[in-house]
Amino acid sequence: MNKKIDASFYKQPVGVYNTRILNGNDETIDYLPGYKYRIWFNNIVADFDQHKHNALEIILCNENSYSISFSDQTIKLHEGDILFVPPNALHRIEAPDEGSRFILLFDLEFLQMFHNQNTIMTFLSKPHLYNIVSHPHIYSNVYSHLMHIITQYFSNDTYSEICIYADLLNLFREICSHGNKQNLTDAQKHTVNYDKFVNILSYIDNNYAEDLSLEKVANIANFSKFHFARLFKQYTNSTFYEYLSQKRIMVAQELILKNIPVTDVAFQTGFNNLTTFCRCFKKYVGCPPTQFKIKFENDEEQILVNNINDRIQKDRKSDNGFHVTSE
Repeated sequence: MNKKIDASFYKQPVGVYNTRILNGNDETIDYLPGYKYRIWFNNIVADFDQHKHNALEIILCNENSYSISFSDQTIKLHEGDILFVPPNALHRIEAPDEGSRFILLFDLEFLQMFHNQNTIMTFLSKPHLYNIVSHPHIYSNVYSHLMHIITQYFSNDTYSEICIYADLLNLFREICSHGNKQNLTDAQKHTVNYDKFVNILSYIDNNYAEDLSLEKVANIANFSKFHFARLFKQYTNSTFYEYLSQKRIMVAQELILKNIPVTDVAFQTGFNNLTTFCRCFKKYVGCPPTQFKIKFENDEEQILVNNINDRIQKDRKSDNGFHVTSE
């Protein structure tokens, strides 16, 4: 997490977005065509005046900061912070001069089919901020669910919609069942170790290609090996080696799509041999590196075909709006 992102990797799967649709303070969400959700990789510096929409908005701050103001409070997001903005909540957004974040928008009408929809909607009726200080026991799960949703969305996989809603429901279960059990006093108790772990995670993000070991990083943090392993699990809900592997594979995906040979990618991301890299890649991505590249290229080609077909259908309409069928 918290790294420079190649914006070209996060292109909208289908459809063209032109501009925001506003009627006073009310914004109509331009969802993905045929669906009830849309996800943006946002790195623009523009502010957004007070507005509201009937969609749930989830903001994952990736780089720098982002400020969201409600009627009674202003929440400043830092790298890695996650904010749930309630449907129909008036809010204003201030962006820094540079930075990036993911913005996820969901129509929650589908929750009406569930018996406990009121529990979920009540919980989502006010803003909720998640980071490893405020929610150390579930933050990693919340972050993982969101990143999996984002990955599925931009992969344009045939079954991505199913995966997205499955993760979204699991996310709701996670945050609603846990509730808001930790207060500010609890968070303050974690501040000292939190500051250390922010630096440690930054160190891993910047040195993932090196021969990192649990003992080496523990020494850098001035912890014993066993105490560090326990705290790492507590703050990230994953082991040190799981976190390191996920980081390396995330970078590896981007390098593969830049046509860098798989063998070179393996060594550039800190793996000692190609076999270990391929096994780890398949574990976290679901397919070997070579198949990942082929699948991505096929998806890109299909998107192009769909866009061409859409244009053909539009061109078949007459000036009077009647559809002209071909023989």
